[in-house]
Amino acid sequence: MSWLRRVAAYFPTVVLARRNLSRATARSLLAIAAVVIGVVAIGTIGMGGEAFKQDQMEAFEGFGGTATVYPVYHHDGSGSINGDFSRQNINRMRQVTDGTTVLPIVERWDTLVQTPTGEVIITAQVKGLDNPGSFYDAQSGTIPDNWKRSAIVGSRIAENNDIQPGDRITVSVNGSFTRKFSVAAVLEPQGFADQLRADRTVFVPLDEFDDPEYDSAIVRVDPTTTSVDAATESIESEFNTRERNVYVQKVQEQREGFEKTFETINQFLIGVGSISLLVAAVTIANTMLMSAIEREREIGVMRAVGYPKRAVVSLLVAESSILGIIGSMVGVPLALGIGMVLNQVLLGDPLAFTAAGLRYVAIGAVFGIGTSLLAGVYPAWKAAKKQPVEALD
Repeated sequence: MSWLRRVAAYFPTVVLARRNLSRATARSLLAIAAVVIGVVAIGTIGMGGEAFKQDQMEAFEGFGGTATVYPVYHHDGSGSINGDFSRQNINRMRQVTDGTTVLPIVERWDTLVQTPTGEVIITAQVKGLDNPGSFYDAQSGTIPDNWKRSAIVGSRIAENNDIQPGDRITVSVNGSFTRKFSVAAVLEPQGFADQLRADRTVFVPLDEFDDPEYDSAIVRVDPTTTSVDAATESIESEFNTRERNVYVQKVQEQREGFEKTFETINQFLIGVGSISLLVAAVTIANTMLMSAIEREREIGVMRAVGYPKRAVVSLLVAESSILGIIGSMVGVPLALGIGMVLNQVLLGDPLAFTAAGLRYVAIGAVFGIGTSLLAGVYPAWKAAKKQPVEALD
């Protein structure tokens, strides 16, 4: 007797269940296919969602110690609205944050940007920024230390309009200036996490604006020496003593919000995918009911020769469990294979699995086996409840 037969001798119910399933091969294969689809759906959606989230969260890398300070506008007695930051406000921010980098921003919407050939760049924004090299890196060209009479262009603007360092573009700001600037540098792509939306922005020196009032300020800390939380708390304590005069938004808060949003969307999609496992459960329940009806006389003989109800239930539940186990064993490798393709497309590394992504594959396998097991309970109970005389009639 081989070792396989010796092991099978300890599990006669499983051996008998496997034999019964092989008698209805087509029906069993369809039930297994339903489980495979459910496991693959849950695992693939979960891993794909995690890979997409990981891809999007990479946009926040490098901005962890960054926050944006906005002024809160108030109506004065004359009915006008007061706001914006003065140079004195910016200096106060630098003082209370103990030397933290504070970059004032001038942002204008009534602007016009033209390419070297005179074409208008409709989507371009114009912002005044001091010392951009302390915040951004150049993809091409060089960000000058002494920034005069030159402009720095975002990656998307440069790519879409074929702008290179050394080109001359025209920037018009209503009520301030209309000048030609030499493009000193094109910035590295920043992604959607950048507070200044640099990819679609043309930056010019702050000195181009006469005695400007600043629309916002970027606060950036060195994580090794201080925390952005401490810096922002100092600014809020300084400016929001009697009333709220500033509003601070940290990049980390944005990241946490995006993570929660992606997690909610992923769970919703997995819930939709789990419907396929419910379909698999119905398929298996139907398979087991049909099997019980076809083998009614066989089950009646078993009951007549002394098989207890528990043994009949165990046999049919074992059959449904085998369907779920086989379906999960086939579905898990398929899900992992599809996950590798998604990782390659989104992350550039087919093996960039996360613990959360692999957990969804495990959840799919467990649900596949669990739903199959539960789907066999009712047909098994119904078959075992029948009296031997009725079954043999």
